[in-house]
Amino acid sequence: MELQIVKFFNRLGRGSMDALTKIVSHIFLLAAVWATVGTWILFFDRASGREIFVAMAIASILHFVIGEGVFKIFLPKYFPVRKRPYILYPDEIKAIGREHRDSSFPSSHMSTTAAMLMIITYFYIFIWPISSIFLIFMAYARMHNGMHYPSDIVAGTALGMLYGLIGIYYAKMMTIFFIFL
Repeated sequence: MELQIVKFFNRLGRGSMDALTKIVSHIFLLAAVWATVGTWILFFDRASGREIFVAMAIASILHFVIGEGVFKIFLPKYFPVRKRPYILYPDEIKAIGREHRDSSFPSSHMSTTAAMLMIITYFYIFIWPISSIFLIFMAYARMHNGMHYPSDIVAGTALGMLYGLIGIYYAKMMTIFFIFL
C-alpha cells in the first residue's frame, strides 16, 4: 500500500512541481530558512524571541542527536536500513533532486520542519494555516521526490513534534529559572 501511495505522489505534478519540491527539499536552504527565521525572531520579538530561539536550538540539537545520530548512524550499524523508494523501485519511482542514500526512516526533513513549525506556531498561533500548508507540502515533496514512504513521513513528523514540545518545555523552564535569578 505504501508503495502505491509513493507512486501516486511521485507522478502527481511531475514536471510542473519538480523544481519547487527540489527547492523545499534542499537541506542547506531548509537549514538557512530555519536559522534566518530563528535569528529574525530573536532580534525582533522582544517578548518571546529568546525563548523561541532557545526552543528552536534545543529541537535542532535533539534532531541531530536522535534523528541523525541514532536513526541514521548508530542503528544502521546493527540493523538493516530501510532503502528509499527510488532505490528499491527504480523503474517505477523517479528520484527528483539530491539522491540521498541513507535510511529513509524516519524523514529528517519532516522532523525538522515539524519541530520548527510546532515551536513557531506555539508562540504565534495565528500562523497555523501557513504552518499546516507548509508541513503538508513538505510531506508531498518528500514522496514526490521518491525519497520516503508515508510511514517515514509520519514517524519524522511525530519525532519533530516531540522535539518541538521538548524544546518549548525546556526553553520555558530556562526562562523561569532566569527570572528568579
